[in-house]
Parts: sequence; structure tokens; C-alpha cells
Amino acid sequence: MDIRKIACIGAGYVGGPSMSCLAYKCPDVTVTVIDISPERVTAWNSDNLPLFEPGLLDIVKACRGRNLFFSTDAKKHLAEADLIFVCVNTPTKLQGVGAGKAATFGFWEAAARLIAASCRGCGPKIVAEKSPVPVKTAQAMSRVLSGCQDGAKTQFEVISNPEFMSAGTAIQDCLNPDRVLIGGRDTPEGQAAVESLARLYRRWVVPERVLGMGLWSSELAKLAANAFLAQRISSINAIAALCEETGADVEQVSHAIGTDSRIGPRFLNAGCGFGGPALQKHVLNLVYICESLGLTQAAQYWQQVVEMNDWGKDRFVQRVITSMFNTIRGKRIAILGFSYKANTTDTRDTAAIDVCRGLLLDGAALAVYDPKVGPEQIHLDMCLPRGSLEHPRRQHTTVSLATVDVTRSAYDACRGAHGLCILTDWPEFRSLDFRAIFAAMMKPAFVFDGRNLLDHSALREIGFVVYALGKPLDPFLVQRQGWGFGEEEEDGGGSGGDPRVVRSVLAGLSGMALAPQAAEAGAVGPAGRAKEGKEEDGGAGVQGESGGGGGGGAGARRGAGPALGAEGAVGGEEAVAGGEG
Repeated sequence: MDIRKIACIGAGYVGGPSMSCLAYKCPDVTVTVIDISPERVTAWNSDNLPLFEPGLLDIVKACRGRNLFFSTDAKKHLAEADLIFVCVNTPTKLQGVGAGKAATFGFWEAAARLIAASCRGCGPKIVAEKSPVPVKTAQAMSRVLSGCQDGAKTQFEVISNPEFMSAGTAIQDCLNPDRVLIGGRDTPEGQAAVESLARLYRRWVVPERVLGMGLWSSELAKLAANAFLAQRISSINAIAALCEETGADVEQVSHAIGTDSRIGPRFLNAGCGFGGPALQKHVLNLVYICESLGLTQAAQYWQQVVEMNDWGKDRFVQRVITSMFNTIRGKRIAILGFSYKANTTDTRDTAAIDVCRGLLLDGAALAVYDPKVGPEQIHLDMCLPRGSLEHPRRQHTTVSLATVDVTRSAYDACRGAHGLCILTDWPEFRSLDFRAIFAAMMKPAFVFDGRNLLDHSALREIGFVVYALGKPLDPFLVQRQGWGFGEEEEDGGGSGGDPRVVRSVLAGLSGMALAPQAAEAGAVGPAGRAKEGKEEDGGAGVQGESGGGGGGGAGARRGAGPALGAEGAVGGEEAVAGGEG
């Protein structure tokens, strides 16, 4: 089939960017993206797109009105299309069989029924799964398409074409993909449909990267790829925890691991947990499939990847609490970064939500800043039962907006704060004036770098107490959290375990730092020492696909160690519409 017209159901994180790139690379092909939300379609037809992705606006402007269109008129454009992409969500079931793990197919069935109703008596059509789906979704869709037709029948050939975009690099991932998977039935009709779509991709992708395969292999390959990425991230985070307890440096360890050609260096950066719309959701889908097929050990293996991620977020919260004298009640904590990774507005399943909830449950007052995520989205994620549409295991504790202050700058968030947490690897955080930030914070001033983004030596020279994932603990934290490792000091037992020495350190830093600070942050000056930029794949979460996984509870009450000082005195202020995302 010679494809001249394409329709895509769903103008979300998958449909919008992928179809824009397809139109850009195939100017003689008309691409229409359909969504039932008029507001979303209006946004796509403006310069204020409904999602942020570097380079996306330029691509849309180059094609929109020429061969790229956004519309709510599904019936017209589906009937005219030669190829129909389906980019709708498959949220996790909330109740019933497989609750918390299995995918819900309501949106997919509705899309199939819409296609069947719109294409009665039309010529043959190819229907391509674009958003990631569980194995044998194509079979279910074929049955719905054939069973819903009355009168003249339309021949539909369902194929699989999963996307592999990563939020923040989606445009480059589409324009220069590692591979393109196209799965079809092992029949003449199925292989002809695969070849028709492959010809489009070969216009800009080298033929060796356009891979044809069976339907079920293509569907499973996407879930397996995300499961492997999640497992890799959980693995390096487990090693990071071990590094902290032994005095090793996770960056040195991960570099040594990554130089092994069998392993490679990607996704070996420790972080406070993976996030995004796909990883956890797809791992749990895989768990459910394995359980359904009686593969108990395989299911338990993949389940542990998710539990490891939940434990990492809880452990980060616990580190914050124990470092700050085992109490954060009433203390202002700055949260820098809320999206699940840099260069995206996507907050679905971001680790920041679980970390913030854990801090709030212990009484902290949060000041949140993210360069791209707006206050409404942050308040919505924090106030409502986050994850209730996707995953029932997430904590559903109601959060008062009075304890969540969304600020306009990082400096505003840090002013008067006892500590700051880096939860997203936005590059701009490296160039902040940390001397001004230090002057404006309560003392001792704590930095909890959940992405290993900053220059920790430079921060310590300024006067910060620094916690970095997988790095040797700051001497101040070693004294606070167990009075050393239980070993005698080289001077014969000396002062490492004497609480009086710790009090002396605190007094030297700030006179116990319980009085309000007189210093305010000055004008933003040139940045202090900053670490060179590096790719922060692992801890930040990957794959900006459809759906939205669950998270994990990060807010259980923590055990108390030896307490020093009183509480701080500073308080603070507190549906999928037609497509995935």
C-alpha cells in the first residue's frame, strides 16, 4: 500500500511529537492528529504547545498547516486515512483482577470502536499500535475491529510500531532512532503492511535500523526494554547505598563498571529513584503477565525492581530527616526540580512526589521550584491522591496546600530554608550562586543532592553540609547518624563519638542556628564552582512514553537516633482526554 494520508488518535506525549517528526520527514504525506479534547487541539494549533520538548515547537511550526494538522473531527480523518496510529493510554487497573499491575484497555477498545464506526465501507487500512501495550493487544484490537462492523466490511491489518522516545530528547529520538520496530502477522497481508510503514521510515532512518518482526515479539520487546532500563537503574542505586556504608564512591564504581564493553556506561548514574510515565508501569505489567502464566520466580524478580525503587525514595527521605537532627517538623526545605527529568514538563510518576510526600508527612514545610512545571501542576500532584488514576499503592494522604509553597526562583525557594534537595537534573541548577544561597539559609545549611548534579567539594568549602547519593558521607553526617561506624578513632577513641564535640561543631557553625537569619540572598552573581555537565540518565528516569506508573510510599515514620538541639523555628507556606498523557 502506498501511504499518503495518516491519522493518529491521541495528541499526547506520544502522538504529538512522533507525528510531528513523521510529517517533517515525509512532506508529501498528510498527517492529522486527532484528539477529543478541544483545549488540547487548540494548544497544538498555537505557539503555546500543551507539552514542552526541546525542538518540538520548531518542528510543529515547519509543518503545521502544510502537511500536519490537529483536529477533533475523528470520523472524517479516520475514513480518509491509509494508516491509523493509535496513541492512547493503558492505565493500570485500580480494582478487580490484576489491580495495581494489569493494564486497562478501555481507551484502546474505545479507539478500536471509533475506527470501526468511522471506516465502514472504506478501502483497506493499516492500524498501528504506537503507544506501548501489553502482549497480544493487537489480537484484541483485531477482534473488536472485525466484530463492530455492520454492512460493508473494511479490511484492517493491525501491526505494532512501539515508540522509544525519551522525554527531554524525544525529537532527537524520533529523527535519529536507535531502532524502529515494526511487528506484523506472518501472512502476506501482514508483511505487506509492515513493508508499507517501513518504506516511510527508510526515508530518513538507515535500513539496518528498521527491524521487522512478529507481532508478539514487537509488543513484548517494548515492555522488556523498559524493564531492563528500570532494572539497571535499581541496580546502580543499590550499589550506591552500599557505597555510602563502605566509604566507596558510586561514580568511580559506575565508571569502572561502564568501561566493560559488555555493560557500557549508559544509565549508571545513581539517583533517588526512576520516574516517568513508563518504567514502573511496564515493569508491573510484566509482573502481571508472568504471574498469569505461572512464572512465579520471574514475576518476583521483576517485582523486586519496583520495590528497590520505592525503597530508594524512602531511604532518601529518611536521610534528610536523620541528618537534620531527627526532626523536620516546621522546618522549611527547598525542593529544586519537580519534573521526573530535565527538559520536560512531565511529572507523571516523578520521584519528587514521593519524596515530597514523605517530608510532608514528617511535618516539613516545602518550597518547590521547577524551571518548567507550573504551580498548578505541582499543587495538583501534591494535593490530590497522586497516582490514583494509575496505581493504588501510592500514598493517598491529603496534603494541605498551606505547607507547599511554589516559588518563582531557586533563590526564593532557598531563602530561610534549613535544607535543599536536588530532585531533578536541570542543568541550570549547576550555575546557581550557592554563596548567596548559603547566606540566605538557616545554619547549618544542608544540601541533599538526589541526582549527584553539583560540585560537592565547592559546596563544602562554602560551608554546606552535603549529602550525595553513593558518596562517602560528610563527616558531620557520620557524627550525627551513629557517631561513626563503630570503630575507634585513630587517636585512641578521641572525640568522634562525643556528643559535646558535635555540639561544639554546631555552635561554631551557627550558635545552634535556631534564630532567624539576618542575611538575605543578594543579587545573583556569577556562579561558583560548578561540576561539568554530564549525562544524568539513570537517576532521572527515562522513556517519555504513554501511561503513568505507580510510585511507592516514601513517608513512613522514621526511627530516631541520638537527637541534638531543638526543632527549627522557621515554618513555611504550603483524565486522559482522547490520547495518552
